[in-house]
Parts: sequence; C-alpha cells; structure tokens
Amino acid sequence: MTVLKKQRCAGRQGFSLIEALMSSFIFCALLAALYAAMADADRMKKVQDTYARMDMDARRALLQMSTELRMSGRVANPAPGQPSFPYTFVNGGALGTYNPRARHSPANINVDSSSPAYGDNVEISFLIPHDNDGDGLLTSSATGKIEWSEYHVSYVIVTGPDGINRLERWEDGTRTDVIAMYAERVVFDTIKTDPSLSLHEVGITLYMARPISGTSTWVETYLTTKVTMRNSDGLHEEAPSPI
Repeated sequence: MTVLKKQRCAGRQGFSLIEALMSSFIFCALLAALYAAMADADRMKKVQDTYARMDMDARRALLQMSTELRMSGRVANPAPGQPSFPYTFVNGGALGTYNPRARHSPANINVDSSSPAYGDNVEISFLIPHDNDGDGLLTSSATGKIEWSEYHVSYVIVTGPDGINRLERWEDGTRTDVIAMYAERVVFDTIKTDPSLSLHEVGITLYMARPISGTSTWVETYLTTKVTMRNSDGLHEEAPSPI
C-alpha cells in the first residue's frame, strides 16, 4: 500500500522548472511578435494617412494655382528694361521692380540632398485681369484691351514661425492665403526654363514633405501639372530674365 501511495503522489507532480521557463519564453516571444506586428501596422497606417493628407493638400494647391494662372497671360512690364510677366525668381530673390512685391528669405530645407524635393524654389509673380476702370468689365472701355491688375500676384514658399514650410499666395508682398502646409519645394517653369513648354504655358511641380506623427521620419510626395494661360497683351520681345 505504501508503494502504491507513493506512485499516485508521483503522478500528480506539476511542470518542472525547465518546462515552466520554456513555456514562459515561448509566451513572451509570441507577445513580442504580436506587439511588433501591431507596431508595424500602426506605423504603416500613419504613413498612409500622412501620404493621403499630403496628396490631398498638394492637389488642392495645384488646383487653386492653376485656376488663377489660367486667367493670367504674357504681359509686357510697364517698367522699361524689366522682364515681362509671368516672372520667375529663385529662393525669394526677386529683383528690380519685383523686389518689394515678392522678395523674401529662402525657406528652410528639411530633406536630404538625395531627395527629388531638394533644390531651389523657383517662384512666380504674374498679373491677372482686373476691372481697373470700374465699368464691370475686364477690358478697358477706352481701348478694348484687357485690363491687368495693378498688384503682383506671387506664389512663394516661406518658413513660418513654427518652422513649417508653407506655400503662400501674396499680393504685392502681403500674404492673402496659405495654400498648403508642409510644402517643401515649388518649381514654376516657363518656355525659358523648359523648352518643351509653349509660349503661353506654365509648368508647376509641387513637392511635399511631412514628418510622420510621433516620429522623426519624414515622407515625401510630389505632383506636377501644366497650365495654359488664356490671356495675353500680344507677343513681344523680353528683357533677359534672372533665370
């Protein structure tokens, strides 16, 4: 009887220390794998959300700029010896009569030099049709020609007090609208900088760069479009442009 009792007691023994440690190790490994998978999924969602927001902002900005530029045209500068409109300039370095209306400090660079978004901002100033004589028409009652705004419209990228680059619309050096936040770079091309464009076309490329929420990682995207300006005061010879 004593032997049988000892055998029954031995049959009721639990896991050994090694078995318990192995079970704990496997359980911890599974938890770590699950946590890593959830972290990767969360990061991927943040990346996708950031891309989607940047894409939406870039499309809205391109639509707004394209709509206004489409109403613009090639216009002779009333100041002798000055380049005509549209006028492009690099990193806020507007010159001549454009200086007080569009000049600004260069924006910060947030991306690596290997990025397509790295490089000079090529910004723009132009005129749009405007009822200057107050007759309700965009053409002069005296000459029948298009009346052009006396103010310069500019699209520029500047760095705000918060350190964020923003694409802004200016009228004679005064901001009228923030077109897009986290706009890293913009390039406006005309026939002078891109021979594939026609005399009345403007190419726009907008680069966006934004940090992923809660991280120091930046993601980037860009969109490009081409605009045909509908109005013009006639073809003419132009003085050399800064670019």
